Amino acid sequence: MDSGILKLDQGWRLDQGLRLDSLAVTPGQINLAGRTTNNPRKGNKTMDYIPKSRSSRYLWWKNLRDKIETEGPKVGLTAAEIAEIKAYAAAQCTSMEAADEADRAAQGAKKSETAATATNAKAIRLAVRNLKTRSNYAASGIEGVLGLKGTESTFDPLTFKTSLTLSIVGDQIRVDFIKGECDSIAIYCRLRGTIGWTRIGIDSDSPYFDTKPLASASVPEVREYMGRGMIDDEEIGIESDIVAIAIA
Repeated sequence: MDSGILKLDQGWRLDQGLRLDSLAVTPGQINLAGRTTNNPRKGNKTMDYIPKSRSSRYLWWKNLRDKIETEGPKVGLTAAEIAEIKAYAAAQCTSMEAADEADRAAQGAKKSETAATATNAKAIRLAVRNLKTRSNYAASGIEGVLGLKGTESTFDPLTFKTSLTLSIVGDQIRVDFIKGECDSIAIYCRLRGTIGWTRIGIDSDSPYFDTKPLASASVPEVREYMGRGMIDDEEIGIESDIVAIAIA
């Protein structure tokens, strides 16, 4: 007959946050929806198997999505567990692919805007130049209403020096720049340790995106960038300071 006395040598654990009449948590529980899991104790060192870089992370999720149905049964996962894992991985891949597509669309729209601005601004400047030759221009008040008077500037095309700032967005290098009163900025690039610059683009509105892939796939590299102002398709001023960034 049960004596009603609880003996601590009968397998009870008092450090798991459970009541004495609760079932013990078994190791290896699969948890995909944020339920309690057997996490390592605070202070233990762990290694994260999900890659840090976005490109590697996408490939990791894609591999999980594509292979879990083959690999899951090897460790006894049920069809429902496999389907749940696959659904999470597929959702992540879809989200990342949508973000990449949106970035490509934005870059395409930006290039179209840049081309339109170059065409339209040139035509309007010519029209306004002609308008200002009319005899009643000054007395008409049209200059103030349409904003046709420029502000005084200390801009000197001979000494202008742009400034570049680099960051990584997705798998691309974003180059933010100061245009000042230039029409656009010429962007130059080279691999660290090489001699000579390559002009990789001209942009009238910051930022510029360098979409060039790695010189050698999967081999990290350090790229250096330099910029210079442009007016009427001619480079002016002096070269910017050189800035660098590592890309993997």
